[in-house]
Amino acid sequence: MQKVKVGIIGAGGISTVHLPPLKERLDEVELVAAADVNPAAKALVDKYGIPNFVSDYRQILPLVDAVLINVPTHLHAQMTIKALKADKHVFLEKPMTRTMEEANAVAAAAAESKGQLQIGFVRRFDDEWEGFRQAILAGELGRPVTWRHVATSSGPDIRWFTEDQQGGGPFLDGAIHNYDFGMYTFGPVEWVFAHLRTINPNHTAFDTGTATVHFESGDELMVAWTWGVPAGSQGGGCFDFLGPRGTLLPKADLSLDAAKAQFTIYQGKESRIVESPRRALDIGYKRQMNEFVDVALGKTKPRAGIREGLDSMRVSLAILQSGKTGNKVYLSEIR
Repeated sequence: MQKVKVGIIGAGGISTVHLPPLKERLDEVELVAAADVNPAAKALVDKYGIPNFVSDYRQILPLVDAVLINVPTHLHAQMTIKALKADKHVFLEKPMTRTMEEANAVAAAAAESKGQLQIGFVRRFDDEWEGFRQAILAGELGRPVTWRHVATSSGPDIRWFTEDQQGGGPFLDGAIHNYDFGMYTFGPVEWVFAHLRTINPNHTAFDTGTATVHFESGDELMVAWTWGVPAGSQGGGCFDFLGPRGTLLPKADLSLDAAKAQFTIYQGKESRIVESPRRALDIGYKRQMNEFVDVALGKTKPRAGIREGLDSMRVSLAILQSGKTGNKVYLSEIR
């Protein structure tokens, strides 16, 4: 049976999520090599029986058919372009890059490569979020829909995420899942408007604020996030969808042994409960990696590829630009 030879670039963090489903498909996957500048990453590499561990990612490219790129965002472009020019299939964690110039360069390399590029938008594989989408597309809330997401945390405990020129902060790295899923559900974005600030003096990226994403359809996404409060601080949250016919509200309190997750659609005094797998996101990560294996084997095309990567970058960077200028930014302005 044909096997795809896979290499890991960046063997820490999110790689601990991606490696288990790859290990389950050893009938079709051979884990050949891993690259990481941190020698401590070898522990994970050894755990999964990967025979080659190097510090320079370029050394693994001749050994593999496909790579997973799981490194800080500001390193994405150079590594992805190098792999695509070597005609490797690439799974690239979101966001695509740090700048639009870099994203365009990656897209150009992908267009000329024999390899396929898949972007890590795992919510497209999440049954719970897909349930939200199907309810909206079926008209159960009416249109236009307002999607509200409020979240409070101190952010990832890794510095580069909140460095402006490296990770870009929550409105690039974190909420990009919302932007992508919003476009997947509602269609193209027309404009954005954001009020952003930095409240943690150790951060250089915007870490707190509110952004409105207005879709051409008239639907809107409102994201009010912080990664700026001290660790351990408690804050409020909100995740719901509102429309002229009703609302959609995920159930917040679930016992750990619950077999199903639930959300409720309210239409006035009428309501309906919709169920999805309890750990839909975990299942989504597995499905996402299974798709990448199938992409590398030539069985399918990625559901999130070049176009989806570029579109999400435009929205993210438009929001950061709006945060700097205080002005509404139309997506047509972001090239």
